[in-house]
Amino acid sequence: MTEDSLRHLKYALAVAELSSMRSVARAFGVHESTVSRNICAIEQQLDIQIFQRGHTGVRLTEEGRDWIESVRGHYDGLAEALNGTARRNKENDKLRIGLSAPFGREFLVRLIDRVEKTWPEIDVAIQDGSCRKQANAIRRRELDIAFMCGGYDTRGCHAETIWQEGIAALLPADHPLSGKVALTWGDLADERLLVPQGVDGPLLEPCLMHQIATNDRAPIIEQCCACQATVLLKVQIGKGFTITGESFARGINIVGTVWRPIIGPGSLGHVQAVWLESNPKRAVLRLLGIARNMAAERRRPFMD
Repeated sequence: MTEDSLRHLKYALAVAELSSMRSVARAFGVHESTVSRNICAIEQQLDIQIFQRGHTGVRLTEEGRDWIESVRGHYDGLAEALNGTARRNKENDKLRIGLSAPFGREFLVRLIDRVEKTWPEIDVAIQDGSCRKQANAIRRRELDIAFMCGGYDTRGCHAETIWQEGIAALLPADHPLSGKVALTWGDLADERLLVPQGVDGPLLEPCLMHQIATNDRAPIIEQCCACQATVLLKVQIGKGFTITGESFARGINIVGTVWRPIIGPGSLGHVQAVWLESNPKRAVLRLLGIARNMAAERRRPFMD
């Protein structure tokens, strides 16, 4: 059934209910002639007279009454089906992205910006949270794709390492190590590494935390039940140090602190894309295609 046929039916059913083309025109915000023209079109198509016109309004003919009763239920079902399809299509234009990675911030910003500029019709929605929260949301189809720390258990999902970058440490400006150009994990042995932890888990790569903790000379990992902003404040007042990706460090200066790159083993943070291969949205594959192309571009080195 065409869109025109549905419009004809809509007007015919409304006129049958209100017995007035003028009232129907007012209800739908169109001219009375538009309603009359659509009614005439469907009468000509069916070769029957549905309404008897008169000075006091319109009334159904006997043949018209039988026809209205026969199509009313079909119209309601078809309209509901079309509305449901329209809602699903609208939902398909929405790309729900989860973020749970302290690394690759600059990459993710450029990725989302490029997607929005390439396909402006796609509505991008972003939410953050722990790796566990994001992975569960993917499995429940509450998210379309998530970018999270590498090494997290993503069973049931498809995961692909999409980006890696260096790690930077944030130290108090008066810290003894602040005078060094670059640091190793050995330099940070016995220092207090502050890791922000939300209500649903730590916001740091699990395998990286394990690698740091099992090193012969490793910092003391302190899980802070606080957001990243509070952790940064604790660094400012000398309660420890924290780490993040070099792209984040490159773009922000915090009073009373200095950023220093970490070099040597365990100095790379990984970002993996996680999604369900059964997700029907083409926007997910488009985003992945752009991400893979961007990952092949030359990365800018860390600069203090």
